[in-house]
Order: sequence, then structure tokens, then C-alpha cells
Amino acid sequence: MRRPSSPLFALVLAGCALPPLVATNANASEFFVDPAAAAGGDGSSASPWQTLEQVVSAGAFGTTIQAGDTVWLRSGYHGAFVIKNGDYTPPITVAAAAGQTPTLGRVSFSATKGWVLAGASISPSYGATSTVDTLVTIDTSSARVTVKDCEIFSVKDASAWGATEWINSASSGISVRGAGVTIANNDITNVRFGIGVDGADALIDNNRVVNFSADGLRGLGDNGVFQYNLVKNVYVSGDDGDDNHDDGFQSWSVGVDGVGTGVVHGVVLRGNVFINREDPNQKLTNSMQGIGCFDGMFDGWVVENNVVITDHWHGISFYGMTNSRIVNNTVIDVNDTSPGPPWIMVTANKDGTPSSNVIVRNNLATDYDLSGTAITDDHNTTLTGTTLATFFVSPTAPFDLHLLPTAPAIDTGSADQAPLLDADGISRPQGGGIDLGAYEWHEPAVVAVDGGTTPAGTGGASGAGGATGPSGAGGTPATGGSTTTNDSNAGGKSGCACTTGGTTSTPGPSVLLGFGFLLAIRARGTSRRRASCRGLGLGPRAG
Repeated sequence: MRRPSSPLFALVLAGCALPPLVATNANASEFFVDPAAAAGGDGSSASPWQTLEQVVSAGAFGTTIQAGDTVWLRSGYHGAFVIKNGDYTPPITVAAAAGQTPTLGRVSFSATKGWVLAGASISPSYGATSTVDTLVTIDTSSARVTVKDCEIFSVKDASAWGATEWINSASSGISVRGAGVTIANNDITNVRFGIGVDGADALIDNNRVVNFSADGLRGLGDNGVFQYNLVKNVYVSGDDGDDNHDDGFQSWSVGVDGVGTGVVHGVVLRGNVFINREDPNQKLTNSMQGIGCFDGMFDGWVVENNVVITDHWHGISFYGMTNSRIVNNTVIDVNDTSPGPPWIMVTANKDGTPSSNVIVRNNLATDYDLSGTAITDDHNTTLTGTTLATFFVSPTAPFDLHLLPTAPAIDTGSADQAPLLDADGISRPQGGGIDLGAYEWHEPAVVAVDGGTTPAGTGGASGAGGATGPSGAGGTPATGGSTTTNDSNAGGKSGCACTTGGTTSTPGPSVLLGFGFLLAIRARGTSRRRASCRGLGLGPRAG
């Protein structure tokens, strides 16, 4: 340690009320916290403080612990991590020490900026009494918070849960309402809602939401990136008493006149995998809407390289989309019975405002329903139950939607506004042309590259959004294909009015568990694990 630190409980006795802090630190220090340590430690490795909750209560953050410092957590229960106030550049890091598994009951950031939380296991089940809560919350006054490499769950094993437990006993994972937040490489299991983001400029990257009973991801904020996340296994339906219409990803706008009267700008949905259920015999299953965006407008979106495997009509649906593109996605049904088959849909907002200037290209899906003004529809293939086996390694559970070497989708796509990488990070093209769908067929020796993140741009047919990939190069103007000018909405294909907490309501930003989303554009480390249909051994930690 650089600075001498007085014993923790001396800070408690001081009882100082600290104002919000803006701090920088050119000489970072390290501190240690160990629930097995003796009381009265000084935060050194040899004499650590006892629990993280005690460190917060003592007022150490912003005084003894300053911007740029790291607090190393050792194994054991650290209570709740509830931070209020303070602005830290560089951020304060609170992380699991090497080989350690610190546990927390919940995490909350309020009116604070500049934090990294890494490597913790977070669950209400660790406390003396388990409560239903949102396990990680970042409020609207907070910003520049990163939560990464954590496991977050209601209970370790939910295999014995019935409908009542999934509806009333499941906590929700993460709620992000502040700006510039990164949520990366977390395992979120056995929850009600997974990750929700209302704040702008958030990055939701390479998380795994496994076993949930409401929505996997929700996103309402502007200018963000949701990429390489795995969302699978939804539980309980209306027949079980659950009023929520479950989605893999959902968004809606909120304007001055309420839901559906605003605009959500510049979201990127890239390389995500949504699976209704991986076990055909899963109990208490439900039909999951894949990517459901029902109350636009949605402007400047890029929807590329996503895989949707669902038991619903809504595979990828946008009600009121402008200046956007839906490119190189794969959408199939989990079976050949109703509901389904799932479609890629672009249609009018519920208020009648038509979608316009949207590219739908290079997709593999079981149905399409495209209407609006200047809707470009080209190089898309409609899949049927009899043709699936000619395209994919395994179109049935446990699902592997990588292309067969003889698949008709190979080399038949358009390079115009196609992503430079596929869902696995494989460069496109690998042959004489771009492959259709989320995955580019390649020889086994070809390795993935890290594309980082790129701005959404306008996403539309003008090409201003550009193709995405390592360089973020701009695309060329869209040419060819068909353009749809029918502004009418197809009858009977409506979206949902979702609910939260078992009561019927129109979702809005005031609903904490309702969440919203968007993601900040930041580079990702090359050590990221990708969520793909291959290797779905990324399965649940618990039933």
C-alpha cells in the first residue's frame, strides 16, 4: 500500500458525512477485505478489513480508498455492497482476489460514477434471510460503472421450483438506468428478468442469461450495443398465472404522450443467441418472443448476426422502424407446431406511422412480413421444415445452426452492408461470396478475430451506417433487390403489452424490473468468450 490506512473501525467512530467526491489518483493503492480476518484490520494484505459492507459503512471509499485504487475481496460473505455518491477517475475497482470467491447479497450504485466490480458471486440466498430483489442496480444519477465476470442468481438450483416460485420468488438480475455502463461476461441464472437498461450508451456484452421467467434482455435507451449475449430457457406462461409476455429482447419508446410516442435511437443488436428452450421436455415452458420491438419508433438500428430459435411467431419484429438494417440473421422454430413459424417482420407503428428506409438482407428465416416505405428486401431465404436439415449442422435440440459445407446459403449473399464478421467473429467472406445467416462457413483452421464495437450509424438504406467489424468501415449504398411500399399492417400480427410483478400494465421507464436498454460503444478484450449455438454447454449452473 502507498498510503497508511487507519483501522477500519476508527473510520466508523469518526462518523463523517462525506459530500459527493470528484477524485483522481496518480498513485493507486491496493486494499484487502477478508470475512475470516480479525476485527480492527488496516486493509493491508496481512491485516485485511473484514467485509465489504463494513468498509462502505466506515466511509472508507473516497477517503482511505481513492480513485484508481483496487479493493481485493477474499472468499466469504461480504454482505451488501451499497455505494452512494462519489465521482472517481480512474475508477475504483472492487474485485475478487486470485483464486477467491467473494459473495454478496446485492449490489447498488446510487449517484456515483467510476466503478468496476469484478468476479463476485451475488445472490440473496447468501444472506441470513433471502429476499426478492433486483440483485444489481445502477440508478439514473450513476454513470461509468462496469460489472463484469460475476455470477448472479436467485438460487443455485431452481429445479424444484414450481410456477409460484418462478413468478414470486425469483429475483431479477441487473437494472441499468445510468449512462455509460458496461455489463460484460456475467452468468445470470434462475431469475425473473435478466438484464434491463434504460440508460444511454451502455455496453451489454457476452453475458449469459439462463433460466428466466419474464424477459431476458430489455433496452429502452439510446445509442447502445447488445452483443454476443446468450439468452435461453424461459419458464411459466399465462396458463401458470404469469401475465408477462416473455421476450428474449424487448424494446419500446416512451415520448411525451406515453409508450409508443417517442423514438429509440441507434441500438446495435449483434451476434446474440436467443433460445426458447434447449430441452424439448422442459417443464413450465412458455412461448418466447425473440426480438420484440412493438411500440416504436426505432431509428438507426443495426440488427445483425443474431440467432433466434423460438416457439412463437415473433422471431424479429419491429413496429415502426426507420433508417435501419436487419442483416445476416438466422431465425427458426423449435418445432413444427403452433405457435410459429417465427418471422422477420417490419411493419407500421401501432399509431399507423409506417416503417421506412429499412434494409432486410442476407437472412435465413422461416417467414417474412415486410411493409412500409422504401423497405429493401433482397438475398433472403425462407426456410421450411423439410429444408432445415440441408442448411444446418443440427436444426433440432440441442441446436447448432452453423452451416453445413453443402448448405445452399453459402456464397449466395450480398456484401452490401453485410457485417465484416459473423456471429463467431469469423471474417466474411470465406469463399466466393457472403454466406446467408448469422454464421459464415469456414475451414476448421480459420480462427475468430475480435471486432470490438462500432457505432450504429444510421443503419439505413443510404449506407451511412456502414458495415461493421474491426475497422468500422462504412458500407456502400444499397442496390438491387425488391422494395416494398405497402404501408398496411398485416392483420392479426400484433405485439404485446407486457407486465411486471404479476399486474397488467403498459411498460414504462418507471418500472424498475421492467428495465430498458442500450449499450455504450467500447472495445472488448480478446479474451471474451463468445455465446454461440455451438458449445451450448454454456448451460445453466443450476436447474
